Amino acid sequence: MDDDDITQITEALRQTVEADPAAARKAITEFGWLELLDDQEQIAVSTLLPIWGRSLAQGSLLDPILVRAGGVADPTGLRVVLPALGSTRAPGRLVGDRVEIDGVLATGYGPILVLMATDGGLTLALCDDPGVVAGDPLDPSAGWARLTGSPAVLEKRTPTGIDPDVAWSAMLAAGRRALAYELIGVSEKMLEMTVEHVASRHQFGRALGSFQAVKHQLADVKLWTEVARLAADAAWEDGGEVSAALAKAAAVRASAAARRSCQQLLGGMGFTWEHDFHRYLRRALTLEPMLGGGPGLHRELGAALRSGAVSHDLIAL
Repeated sequence: MDDDDITQITEALRQTVEADPAAARKAITEFGWLELLDDQEQIAVSTLLPIWGRSLAQGSLLDPILVRAGGVADPTGLRVVLPALGSTRAPGRLVGDRVEIDGVLATGYGPILVLMATDGGLTLALCDDPGVVAGDPLDPSAGWARLTGSPAVLEKRTPTGIDPDVAWSAMLAAGRRALAYELIGVSEKMLEMTVEHVASRHQFGRALGSFQAVKHQLADVKLWTEVARLAADAAWEDGGEVSAALAKAAAVRASAAARRSCQQLLGGMGFTWEHDFHRYLRRALTLEPMLGGGPGLHRELGAALRSGAVSHDLIAL
């Protein structure tokens, strides 16, 4: 695809999602986004996920991204159990014919796919529907719930031609790239609504946005958002774990900068239910720790640096 094709796809997806963010999952399926994900993963993720974040569309797109990255056959309808927030450890442990789970799951219905630790290493397993219906109280519209319990293992789902450990590494990298783009969209929207606010509010006879201190804070948010975008785009070059971790770490840095600076500059408006900022704040706080938060990602990157797996030129955070 050339740049014009990508621009047209991006605009079409934007209109599709913004028409009804609450029903966006169904709309993009009818649009053919899952087929695009199969054929052009980078274009599918880099175009839609920022829009998803900007629009606060309901639900998550991680499930189809993860199952495809893991080479799992017949991925339609599967929900993937993610590690507990802030963790990257396997969320399941095989005990007899059941799997003890402590993780995070997209709300809905249907079978679940869980990475579980066994005596022989890691295995992906298909399990009964746990019947989770309660959403994350921090951001109900994001469609996440904590999952604990011991559902029965229906079958072990071996990735096609891939060792389960390698499959999980690929799934983790794909999920982090997707989360990075979604956080970028959230950060961009927080910045935009803050710029609009400081341009329309006046103090001492001047627009708030004309004060140097305000400009510096907004410039800092803009800088980190651009860094995150560059890191996310660069993560496709090798498709590896380190570059995906770097992209997610940069996106977390950008969203954290946006949360702090934008809420301060919005003043009392940023704390009201009438202003949309709190919705983006909730979404950012929900996404940041998924598949590893900032501190954990920095430890991973530091370990990769010490081991010589990557050069100092790659990691500049």
